[in-house]
Amino acid sequence: MSTNPESSQVSEKKQSYAGFTKRSLAFFIDIFLLSFISWGGANIVYFIGMWVWRGQTLGQMVVNAKVVKTDGKPVDLRVATIRFLGYLLCGLTLGLGFLFIAFDTRKQGLHDKLAETYVINV
Repeated sequence: MSTNPESSQVSEKKQSYAGFTKRSLAFFIDIFLLSFISWGGANIVYFIGMWVWRGQTLGQMVVNAKVVKTDGKPVDLRVATIRFLGYLLCGLTLGLGFLFIAFDTRKQGLHDKLAETYVINV
């Protein structure tokens, strides 16, 4: 077993991280699609369900971006739930948690850091 903490993370040389603009576009596509659904719980089911099922929301599919754990494995229910709660926390900080994406070398927002996820280009 490797003792290098970086060995369990997605190789930065092999992955291209999805940036702020692409991720914002995907998010706004999803919000537009969800604006037709008035029940708030549907948003929770949508985001968590899509991340667990495909690793992508419909908006992320359009822009060819995918959520993965930092070890490169697919997102599971626990990680997707933490990531969604991180979305809510980012909203409570008036979007500051989302701005991390623009300045972080791995393009992680606060919600990504909390859930230990990356959004990669596919």
